[in-house]
Amino acid sequence: MNNLANNRWLSVLILVLLTANIVTLALLWTQNKNDKGPGQLPQPGGQVFEFLTNELKLDATQEEAYKKLREEHQAGIKDIRDDQRKAKEALFELLKQPNVSDSLIHAYSSRAAAPDQQLDEFTFRHFQKLRAICNTEQQEKFDEIIQDALKRMAPPKHMGPPPGKSPHDGPPPGQ
Repeated sequence: MNNLANNRWLSVLILVLLTANIVTLALLWTQNKNDKGPGQLPQPGGQVFEFLTNELKLDATQEEAYKKLREEHQAGIKDIRDDQRKAKEALFELLKQPNVSDSLIHAYSSRAAAPDQQLDEFTFRHFQKLRAICNTEQQEKFDEIIQDALKRMAPPKHMGPPPGKSPHDGPPPGQ
């Protein structure tokens, strides 16, 4: 009899745990679906284009104009980033020289930093053009959300080593 009672309690416990797991999975699944609703900012590295298009409620003509602006912007950014990469490569090529003057290092590092300013100005003009294709109501909404969109465009910041790793983990000095 004792064995029968233990089996019954074990069956009830398994049923309760199984139900709790199903409910948890269902809640997680529905929560993930709800995260993609309107008004939600995309995750870093997400599509700012879709976010702005939805938030500003661009019509088909505006969306097509914005798509062209975006393509121009992406092409321009690629050129600027290529220039920056080449300038940084030239800067670090100076490491091969035994005695490099501070003025030469400064000149090369200034050339490597200049594309950042170009990129900022290029992106500013891009969003200025986007704002210009918006109507008055959309411009007000644009002014509210642009800072959030810009933050989402920025690459994610790395805040130290991954979890479980020490900044001192790594190869021994000299390797």
